[in-house]
Amino acid sequence: MLFCIYNGFLQGYYLIYCAEYPNDWCTDIRFTSAQRFLCSNFHSCGWLSSVVVCMGYFVSHLDYSINGDCGHLGSSAEGLLLFLLGMGINIHSDLLLRQLRKPGEITYKIPQGGLFTYVSGANYFGEIVEWFGFAIATWSLPAFAFAFFTLCCIGPRAYHHHRYYLKTFTDYPKSRKALIPFVF
Repeated sequence: MLFCIYNGFLQGYYLIYCAEYPNDWCTDIRFTSAQRFLCSNFHSCGWLSSVVVCMGYFVSHLDYSINGDCGHLGSSAEGLLLFLLGMGINIHSDLLLRQLRKPGEITYKIPQGGLFTYVSGANYFGEIVEWFGFAIATWSLPAFAFAFFTLCCIGPRAYHHHRYYLKTFTDYPKSRKALIPFVF
């Protein structure tokens, strides 16, 4: 908790006092499109903070977990491996997405490489795998609830991105699925 507070302080301090912004930064497309999500992001931070508190409580009190006799410990290694696999997929997919556009470009491009070969939402798939891995590793009800709601929130986004790509790009690969490779 202390690390998070200090990290937040350092990031805020840098953004307010150290970062240099061009004069037209508030009219840049990246800023104006982000303004509408500002309220949503503050709401998400509050919700995620409460979920983290619940998960921490349940994980630290094993008798409140799904299997109170500590039988969940056998799934910790598998869950950790699944978490790390999802994190790797997520990080790699985000890297590929960031490299799609050159500075100043605003056109959409088709993501290529990695799991984007098989699905339109490879980064979403990675995040879902990541949180289900965490849920298996901790074997707690709040973690499973968080993984399930992550699937419910991100799954439709992947589906809508997939539909958008199919409508927008005539050369978009028809064999590519929306979220789960070879399935959906």
